[in-house]
Amino acid sequence: MSDVRLTINGSAAAAVRGAARGHVEEAVRALRSTRPSGDQVHLARKAIKKGRAALRLLRVTLAKVTYRRENEAMRAAAHALDPVRDATVLLRALVGLRARRAPLARDRATAALMRTLQQRQRLAQHELRARPERLAAARSTLDQVQARARRWHVRHDGWRTLGPAFRRIYRTGRRAARHAKRRPDSLTLHEWRKQIQYLRHALQILEPLQPKVPAKAAHRARQVADFLGEDHDLALLRAAASDFARQRQLSATTLLAAIDRRRKHLQARAIPIGQQLFLRRARKMEARVVDGRP
Repeated sequence: MSDVRLTINGSAAAAVRGAARGHVEEAVRALRSTRPSGDQVHLARKAIKKGRAALRLLRVTLAKVTYRRENEAMRAAAHALDPVRDATVLLRALVGLRARRAPLARDRATAALMRTLQQRQRLAQHELRARPERLAAARSTLDQVQARARRWHVRHDGWRTLGPAFRRIYRTGRRAARHAKRRPDSLTLHEWRKQIQYLRHALQILEPLQPKVPAKAAHRARQVADFLGEDHDLALLRAAASDFARQRQLSATTLLAAIDRRRKHLQARAIPIGQQLFLRRARKMEARVVDGRP
């Protein structure tokens, strides 16, 4: 599925509104099947996140009631897909870790957990297919958002319309970066990751529309989001592995050590790059993106 590509045709806010509609449409297409795969669910959730990022860029120019309604609608549609997403994330995290750490291929607890996670993924997909009303409700919600988006009233004041909303996204990420540096626990890193995802998607949306968007910032946001995304998946895997080993009375020492080692490496990569990403104050970053100032 290709990313939404837009060019300026009228106001900047109208172009971002078009991006929001395009991403919601991507999500609907991914869920068109009555038996969506794990990959289709992943694509749908990713498109919804991009749609919510576009909505955040319009936060200042939209009426508050409109912003809240559409944000809640997109979040609700994504939540309907959570069981399949959660099962898929755990399995992919374990498969990726096992490929990196040769000793895990011979580890009894890892093999047993792999079989259990594969079964959980199949059950989650079966449950989604067995309850078509849940999937239909998610598609209907997204269809309604897409239809209403045509009527979102946005101002036509050029790039400065988007500046305050972008500043808010960046400032929130900068604040989360400070918290993550002081206390890099799972919850703090997960919150930082969510804010960086919004910034990353905002920059992706703006990049084809605004050639002044700094490429280095977009690259750093993508790197940190990827590192922290894998770290969060491994944190979930660690909790699942600990519970599984305790219930089955297995030793998960090798697996847990491999998870901890990989997470330490990912955090060591993510935090310095993230600090570079948020060196500038929010107003200065806004000026670079919106006005093209150095």
